Amino acid sequence: MSFSHDVKSELVAYSAAERESGQMKPCCMQTETYALFLFCRSFSAKEMGLKTEHKSIADRYAAAVREMTGHKPKREKTAGGKYRVIVEDPVDRQAILSEFGYSGNEVNRRLNTGILQDDGCRSALFRGAFLTAGTITDPEKDYHMEFVLPTKSLCMDLCDLLTEAGLGPKYVQRNGAHVIYFKDSESVEDLLTLMGATESSLALMGTKMYKDMRNRVNRRMNFENANSSRTFDAAYRQIKAIEYIEQKRGLESLPPELRELAKLRVENADYSLKELGENLSEPISRSGVNHRLQKIMEVADDLKLIEKNKH
Repeated sequence: MSFSHDVKSELVAYSAAERESGQMKPCCMQTETYALFLFCRSFSAKEMGLKTEHKSIADRYAAAVREMTGHKPKREKTAGGKYRVIVEDPVDRQAILSEFGYSGNEVNRRLNTGILQDDGCRSALFRGAFLTAGTITDPEKDYHMEFVLPTKSLCMDLCDLLTEAGLGPKYVQRNGAHVIYFKDSESVEDLLTLMGATESSLALMGTKMYKDMRNRVNRRMNFENANSSRTFDAAYRQIKAIEYIEQKRGLESLPPELRELAKLRVENADYSLKELGENLSEPISRSGVNHRLQKIMEVADDLKLIEKNKH
């Protein structure tokens, strides 16, 4: 199952537990059910229904229809494996609309904010909206959560409520649909917690911490690899210079302190400047080693220049 499916399963289970324990107030129950209907693609006097991949959400929708109308809605499973619940009777559709304060003659579908009595109702609205119209990407891949809605007016109404809740929703129109989305992990975590999906929120936080740590380790390794590569290149150039000096004039031509370092470098190509300094008969600092190696490189360059001028 997808991460999005798991989040919805957690929300359905959370809602059921809150209802059964009596901890969810009647106003919040009504608001959640309202959102379950309002944010569907079809919610009007002419057409009303739900289409979902989640069986428990279809069950909730069908149970709500029966509770409000006394009739079972039509249920079917599509060839693609989705569940469809349809309110076929016009009288039933009108009864549901009236339950939530609609006449059925509205030109634009708008959110009836009068149904929201407190912060619990707002959380219930977000939960119902996500169950119906929301999706979330697996945090292993990306931080992305969105609501896909049929009208811009409804989209803007929900966007305003999310903004009032201290979240940072963004809006885009995509293939004729209106989309509210979040790309930052903090907003996604906060909204999951607000809706009641605390386990999913903690899972996202854990994934984020792991990814951040993994990125830090990768950056460190890349930095160290780059440093190792530069150290190797420098050592290679130094050894070639020392070999050139030995070939043209012999290492005995170097001052004792340079001669000792030159032999140590040739014998230990993998040593860092610090390690070279520590292994001299009279240890010196990293900068001291670097200074002496520069002198050796200059001797080699002078010899090359002399050789070039001969020709």
